[in-house]
Amino acid sequence: MTHQAELALSVEAMPVRVVVGDPDRGVRARLRGSLHMGNGVHVVGEAGAGTRLSDLVARQRPRVVVVSAALIDSGVDFALAVEALTRCRSHVVLVADDLDEELLGRALREGVGGFVHRPSLFAEIVPAIRLVAAGHTFISTAMITRLRDRIAGAMTGVDHHLAALTRREAEVLALVATGLSNAQIADRLGIGAGTVRSHLARILDKLQAANRAHAVGIAYELGFIAPRRTG
Repeated sequence: MTHQAELALSVEAMPVRVVVGDPDRGVRARLRGSLHMGNGVHVVGEAGAGTRLSDLVARQRPRVVVVSAALIDSGVDFALAVEALTRCRSHVVLVADDLDEELLGRALREGVGGFVHRPSLFAEIVPAIRLVAAGHTFISTAMITRLRDRIAGAMTGVDHHLAALTRREAEVLALVATGLSNAQIADRLGIGAGTVRSHLARILDKLQAANRAHAVGIAYELGFIAPRRTG
């Protein structure tokens, strides 16, 4: 059992009101059915378009909004779309068709609480909702595996300073580059904030960096972290 699954089981099974946003009516129907199976999660509304979803969230004020990335990113500024969904203190679980690292980073920076890979949607949606409703973060197991594999691969043939980083230190550095705080990194990796600080101290020492921003700059310069695409 993953750390996220264990944490989800530890979260009190309080009722959670959910609004679902997905352009596919069939997906919405399946989600509604799977979330009405005695698990305390109740779908109180659904929408197939972004504007209607924002209005629905404003009226229903759900604890969690489960929304397709295709719906939230269709012709609307991503940050504004997320802001519209969280204005009533709702938490957002984003459902993505692809394991898109850029989308994950953008979502986390804008305050999205959950990232679920669509092929794992029906296996992961309940723990994702439970964790996000309780103020935690959920990231699909497939995405976590992808990030770890990419980081491990990136350590081959890079500058000797970067090569000296452990896998966990590399994970922390990659998350620092997305703009997350120590507390947010700790939440995502399932470790303590003090442990994150210890990892950062070792990262700065190994990279001979003055601060976390300097460390990220070094990682970009050496190609360990790819620059964000624009346009």
